[in-house]
Amino acid sequence: MITPPFDRTVCACSACVACCAHPAPLIPNDLIRIAWVRQQSIAALLTDLQPGRGAILADRRTGRLLRIPTLIPRTRHGRCVFLEDGARCAIHPVSPFGCAYFDVHLDAADGQRRSLWGHRQMLDPAFQELIHRLTTRVAA
Repeated sequence: MITPPFDRTVCACSACVACCAHPAPLIPNDLIRIAWVRQQSIAALLTDLQPGRGAILADRRTGRLLRIPTLIPRTRHGRCVFLEDGARCAIHPVSPFGCAYFDVHLDAADGQRRSLWGHRQMLDPAFQELIHRLTTRVAA
């Protein structure tokens, strides 16, 4: 499992906690960690996940914009499926990369560095195939 090269954020101010209602994209390691803590298979975990809007990246060589598919926690009643009553995260110790390594206080350079690292993880061919299969199943 690949460990992010930066520290997890720890802010719990009201602005950061408000972000918990909006699911952030997952990276491949998130699936393994969340399934393990919930004591379920990745296949079973997929029922709590959905395709995201995708991430837009710029190719530095060509300047072209690329959209890569993303996977996010489902929403229920307008909030993340893992957010329990009282705004407590049911999977906080293993919260997804997009939740655990970002907060509203990061400066733009640090946020960009973290985003780029996460997007590189999302480009894993097996992860993209999983998203494709999930997207195909949802569309059917």
